[in-house]
Amino acid sequence: MLGDASIQTQNKGKTYRLKFEWSDKNKPYLDHVYDLFDEWVISFPHKKSRFSPKGNLVVTWGFQTISHEAFNPLAELFIINNKKSIKDLLIKDYLTARGLAYWFMDDGGKLDYNINSKNKSLVLNTQSFTELEVIKLASELTDKFKLSIHIRTNKGKKIIVINSESFILFRELINPYIIPQMRYKLPNL
Repeated sequence: MLGDASIQTQNKGKTYRLKFEWSDKNKPYLDHVYDLFDEWVISFPHKKSRFSPKGNLVVTWGFQTISHEAFNPLAELFIINNKKSIKDLLIKDYLTARGLAYWFMDDGGKLDYNINSKNKSLVLNTQSFTELEVIKLASELTDKFKLSIHIRTNKGKKIIVINSESFILFRELINPYIIPQMRYKLPNL
């Protein structure tokens, strides 16, 4: 829910479903997440093609779960007034190293993708959250995982930067959970 997933209700909160969508480049990750939810899904991932405002072809893959009460606790954590929101202590009380790995695979990456870059800083793309929510997320990540973090602006929205000095610690936290196809998001040692 911190990354690319969304949660939806079609019956005023009696049940919820999860919806996932990723770029064609990350299809192996979609397949991995699909396998995690396969008992909750009744159709295979579907491909969508559209043109961006600049006229480029954009291909994505997605799937959704069935609506079920089992997803209601997620809605209680993330939905306030029918909107995805970040509640106090969400990271501290609920996020594990595994959850951090999935958040990174969803919405993380290198700060600097230049081929010869020595920069080990990482980014969590948090543009969908309010500035106050990003501040809360960054503070709780620092407290819980002891990561050196700062916030910066990207295209008018706030993102979380995990500073180079925390790269080794961050990698150790997520290493058991990150799938091989998503390791391209990590800087080389």
